[in-house]
Amino acid sequence: MNGRVLVTGAGGKTGRAVIDALTARGAGVRALVRDPDRHADLSVESSDRPADGIDRRDEPDRRRDVEVVRGDQREVDDLVAALEGCAAVYAIAPNVSPHERAMARAVVEACGTAGVTRLVFHSVIHPQLTAMPHHVDKAAAEESVITSGLDWTILQPNAYLQNLAGYAAFLRAGTYRVPYATDRGLAMVDLRDVASVAAGCLLDGRGVHGCFELSGPDEVSPADVARVASAILGTEVLAERWDPGAWVDAQETSDAVRYRLHAMFVHYDRHGSPGDATVLGLLLGHRPSTLTSYLDELLG
Repeated sequence: MNGRVLVTGAGGKTGRAVIDALTARGAGVRALVRDPDRHADLSVESSDRPADGIDRRDEPDRRRDVEVVRGDQREVDDLVAALEGCAAVYAIAPNVSPHERAMARAVVEACGTAGVTRLVFHSVIHPQLTAMPHHVDKAAAEESVITSGLDWTILQPNAYLQNLAGYAAFLRAGTYRVPYATDRGLAMVDLRDVASVAAGCLLDGRGVHGCFELSGPDEVSPADVARVASAILGTEVLAERWDPGAWVDAQETSDAVRYRLHAMFVHYDRHGSPGDATVLGLLLGHRPSTLTSYLDELLG
């Protein structure tokens, strides 16, 4: 493929993982962020900066072909400028963003203006679930992508195993407290597996006009997380339910994001987030990563 890959929302953990997967294959990347000064480390290999709770900063810096640029995903002109010299774009909105639909429309328009035909869109598992506003937004965004006339691919990942990284200290202290029922299963997926699929779609032309659900191989509950962590740490870890409303009230974020997070965790509290790993395994060519392998890396 001639030209760079533009990754929007590049400063978040999803963007960083996709950039890691692309640069590991020798691709040049343009990383779109709101504040380039905060994300200058994107040009450093992931093994040289903290990731997923694992600190490898004792290794020497190694640079890679990542150009960090400023831009707002809602602004077509910013996207057109960022797409100059690019052959493809991976579009990622910030988590539970209330601007999801506008961002999707903007990237589609920008691709048309810039003459970039390859778009891989980062969606969410089961966007048809209307109980969660950000899933409804994702479904509308997907429609914009599907009707764009571009060579699009839509990836629909489940909850990330990497979300557990923020709980590492609590797991070591013996408690895993989450805002949904401890017996509800989530088919959690390793973000690195998702990023590997994304890189294959972007660089190899795989999956044009396909929508792919990406779930992990096991539907794991908070109780399962506590059990596996207990075995790895050799000490008891207990899973506890935190009322979704109380959890959301404790977050320092906007009302729009708080509303979306509350709806998501109420849904998880009732239904979990099931999924099947068949598609992910086929796209990867091997079995996806498991909860045990990830927690062993995080806590071992």
